[in-house]
Amino acid sequence: MLKKYNCLTNKPNRHLAFYLCLVILVSLASLGCLEASGPEKGTLEDTQENTSENTLKVQILAINDLHGQIEPSTGKVVTGYNETGAPICVDSGGMEYLATHIKELSSENPNTFVVSAGDSMGASPLFSALFQDEPTIKALNMMGLDFSAVGNHDLDEGLGELMRIQNGSCQPTDGNLSNSSFEGAHFQFLAANIVNESTNATIFPAYNITYVQGVPIGFIGIALKDTPYIVTASKVKGLRFLDEATTINEQVKKLKSMGVKTIVVIIHDGGSQEGLYNESLNMSGPILDVINATDDEVDVFITGHTHQAYNAVIDGRLVTEAGSAGNLLTDIDLVISNETCDVIEERSRNVIVSRDVPEDSEISELIEEYESQVAPLADRVICNITENITSTASDSGESALGDVIADAQLYATSNSSNGGAVIAFTNPGGIRTDLVYDQISGEELSGQVTYGEAFSVQPFGNDLVTMTLNGTQIDALLEQQFDNPSPGSKRILQVSKGFSYTWNESAPKGEKVEISSIKINGTSIDPSSPYRVTMNGFLADGGDNFSVMKEGTYRIVGSPDLDAFVNYLETFSPLAPGSENRIVLEK
Repeated sequence: MLKKYNCLTNKPNRHLAFYLCLVILVSLASLGCLEASGPEKGTLEDTQENTSENTLKVQILAINDLHGQIEPSTGKVVTGYNETGAPICVDSGGMEYLATHIKELSSENPNTFVVSAGDSMGASPLFSALFQDEPTIKALNMMGLDFSAVGNHDLDEGLGELMRIQNGSCQPTDGNLSNSSFEGAHFQFLAANIVNESTNATIFPAYNITYVQGVPIGFIGIALKDTPYIVTASKVKGLRFLDEATTINEQVKKLKSMGVKTIVVIIHDGGSQEGLYNESLNMSGPILDVINATDDEVDVFITGHTHQAYNAVIDGRLVTEAGSAGNLLTDIDLVISNETCDVIEERSRNVIVSRDVPEDSEISELIEEYESQVAPLADRVICNITENITSTASDSGESALGDVIADAQLYATSNSSNGGAVIAFTNPGGIRTDLVYDQISGEELSGQVTYGEAFSVQPFGNDLVTMTLNGTQIDALLEQQFDNPSPGSKRILQVSKGFSYTWNESAPKGEKVEISSIKINGTSIDPSSPYRVTMNGFLADGGDNFSVMKEGTYRIVGSPDLDAFVNYLETFSPLAPGSENRIVLEK
């Protein structure tokens, strides 16, 4: 078991911890740990002697973007390609197997940390979401998670709920739906760049210093600076999100002043690449700018948010991400000099969370506990589909599942008593998974969709909002799809039947959509005429930086988007994929 002493910042009543840390630092300085120089940092392959009396081996196991995926999902990891170019895939994921992999790897090194780069909860399957993601937190406790950055989805229910998750107690509105108590997270959330404007302090500690055999190791937690654009505005009201690189440098300066030279950044921001899960081909994305702007004293960046898998060295630092939903696990090995307290050798790899290992018994018992309560609701069949209905976007940005969801929202609000909508928009980032024809094995069940599967598609519980926008505002809204500072590439709003338009890829920003091409049931919209428009509450608050939505008038709040989706599936079963002919791309 890892023996460590923690120093947490920005917590009240930490005076004793401060003085103890100070004593240790003075002692280390007297031994030369803080001042001595040593060899340059390299990889574990650079030298044949990886350990000695003068070095310390530390292991870090990292996950990201778990999103409450406790049970095995349909996730697969591509391990290569056959002679025809078809991908070779391995089934992966499931916290019973993730826990086993973590425990097996941890057994190889007593100096092991387990960390998450955020979004452990939020956008979760019904199994976890029905219980406010308490099952996920309990499972992470069982797995020995030490630290987690705060992801944007960790704030889906606001700061108060995240504090409850950290500290424990029953959910104040729903009570304790499960049959067991909730003690809260045994791990520590870290958030150096989220400031509570009322206290001017970070909502969680900015960093953690842990001493392993007298050597200090610093972990800095960083949230996505663009969180306010992608979380419902009311949930992050009163919070200020600081620049990632600037905050990292400020915290590194503090750690260096205390003699900490081994520094790991756990950040809910990431990039993408074009290779397999242990490659880093043509790396791109915002994380590159963050890394290149930060102090070289940072040794490792453990990243998330983009749901990508990579294992890179950028600007001389290890940079990793482990996909999402627990399909992969990152294994990082550091060799640290006892003389300089700095990293001298390092290695990382992404490990497939394969299902060829024993299930962890603790996690299995947890699943059984909650399964009996959720199964009657989750397993209820609500409709049949004729084939897969996916969120995979066409070149124009439209998807078959996006069509269906927008149609469901229009169907729920088109009646005059429910809003009188003639158009519905939905954000593709709110579509979390696909409706798969053969989701349930067994020929007699093929094509059936359960309530649990529908919930996984629309898990946020946003209320529908119907408002009035004029034709000019609708045109401006569509233009905002192409001039949008929110992260990620999924910016094309999904639209309901009867609504269509054409956009020009080569046209300049602000002029990509010709207003005359915007039509309702084949008739071009009038710039000055009012139209009733429906969207979810996230978009209605200007989410994804669609600020035009905030201009809408005569608002009516309707049913939850999930209810509208389920009702539509039940009403129009058997359901075929959407037509994908509403948005036209001109190149």
